[in-house]
Amino acid sequence: MKGLIFKEILTIFKDNKFSIIVIPAFALFGLFNDQNMFLMIVPVLMAMLPLGQMTYDELCHWDRYVQCMPVDKKQIVSSKYAVVVVLSLIAAVVIGIVMGIMNYMKNGSLNEVIFMVLTSLLIGVSVPCISIPINLKFGTAKGRLVYMIIVGLICGLVPVVLLSDSVKLSEKMAKLFSNTAVFGMAALGLFFVMLFISWLISVSIYEKKEV
Repeated sequence: MKGLIFKEILTIFKDNKFSIIVIPAFALFGLFNDQNMFLMIVPVLMAMLPLGQMTYDELCHWDRYVQCMPVDKKQIVSSKYAVVVVLSLIAAVVIGIVMGIMNYMKNGSLNEVIFMVLTSLLIGVSVPCISIPINLKFGTAKGRLVYMIIVGLICGLVPVVLLSDSVKLSEKMAKLFSNTAVFGMAALGLFFVMLFISWLISVSIYEKKEV
C-alpha cells in the first residue's frame, strides 16, 4: 500500500513538472495582487493531477502490471484516494499560508482564512470523487465524456433548483457561512462523506472489472 502511494506521488510530480511550477505561480499571483478567489485555481489544478496520472497509467498498461504485485484491488483504489487527500491537504496548506499572509498585511479576519482553507479542501476532492469512479468504469477517454455530461446536467439542474426557492436558500446559506464553527463541521463532514462514498463506488467497480 505504501509503495502504491509512493508510486502515485512520484509519477504525478515527475509527469506534471509544468503544473508543479504553475501552481506556486498562481499562489504568488494571488498574494501580490490581493486576489482571494484567484487562489482557488490552486486546488483545482492539484485535483486534476491524479486524473491525468490515471491516463498515463492506462497508456502504459499499469493496470495490468499492478495485478502481478502482492496487492489487492481495494488497496490499488485506496492508494489513489490517499493521494487525492494528500494533494488536497497540500493545496489547503498553500491557501492557508497565502491567506494568512494576506490577512496579516491588511488586518483581515481569521474566519476568512478558515473559510478559504475549507473551500479549498472541498474543491480538491470534488472533481476526483466524481471522476475516479467514472474513469475506472469507462476508461479515461470515455470517462471524460461521461464526466462532462454529468457536470453539464448538474450545472443545468442546480440553478433551476436554487432559483425555485432562492430566498429561503439564500437565508440558510448566509446563516451557514456566517457561523464559522457550523460551516467548518459541515465542510469537513461533506469532505469525508464524498471521499467515502466515492471510494466505495470505485472499489465496487474495480473489484468487478476484468483487467
